Amino acid sequence: MNYRQVEVFKAIMDSGSITEAATMLRISQPAVSKALKLLEDELGLRLFSRTTKGIAATEEARALYTEVERTYFGMQNLARFAASLRDRKQGRIVVSTIPALGLAWLPAMVARFSAAHPDVTISLQSSNSTDAARLVGTGEIDLGIAQLRSEEYNLSRRKLFDLEGVIALPERHRLTSRSEIRAEDLADEAIVGLGLDDEFRRRLSQALDGASVRYRSMIDASLGVTVCTLVAAGCGVGIVDSEAARTQAGKGLVFRAFSPRIRVPIYLFRQRGRPTSKLVEAFSASLLPPSPFRGGDGGDD
Repeated sequence: MNYRQVEVFKAIMDSGSITEAATMLRISQPAVSKALKLLEDELGLRLFSRTTKGIAATEEARALYTEVERTYFGMQNLARFAASLRDRKQGRIVVSTIPALGLAWLPAMVARFSAAHPDVTISLQSSNSTDAARLVGTGEIDLGIAQLRSEEYNLSRRKLFDLEGVIALPERHRLTSRSEIRAEDLADEAIVGLGLDDEFRRRLSQALDGASVRYRSMIDASLGVTVCTLVAAGCGVGIVDSEAARTQAGKGLVFRAFSPRIRVPIYLFRQRGRPTSKLVEAFSASLLPPSPFRGGDGGDD
């Protein structure tokens, strides 16, 4: 079976009609009938029987269709991947970053770069650190910007900056009068954080446990923005990164630094040994760190 035969067979199965299949494929009805006959002869199977209402798929055709669908969509994915390779050569950069940096910081970096390189196509993706490392490692994307806890043998990396963990408080919370929050200040508080793998939550838990501070069970959320929303709704106090605090300032929340400081390094990484274009190099060099967190409401004033 060649690709055209697969395409014809799938069109007939999808439409239930040779005439409709011809319309879908933008070829003549005799061409579809001929392709179907050649396919049946090659396979030695009768795939369709004629009825008073048209054609009906045989049991063999239905069984074949299941496998054909898998193959057909695999070929489409391959075609899309080939197109992405072509686009990359023509000026395309694919970047994945963690959600916290995808809300404001990376769009600002892209906007600045695009102004200087208007013919370059940039694709932005959002994923957690583990997925970003996997996508870069397999060559599916050009660059990743995320946390990396350990050395990955197939990734080269460069530290960009640190994100600081800050405490999110409802605006009328008892702790808003403090300039910074210590572990003992959070005694008996309900803590809202990201998942167990999040580095900010892990380090806050270590600080609380190290100070023998009792706190109520944590609420998990998948995004820092969601953590902020839960805190504003009165579910507790939260631990978020400084970029999430910056984007959520003025939304019924107050942000305070935590002592001792929680800082997590953010890396720019790419596949080790993979040739990179001058455009990718230029984009990497254009990245600037976000403004440092200054406490208060999480803004820059």
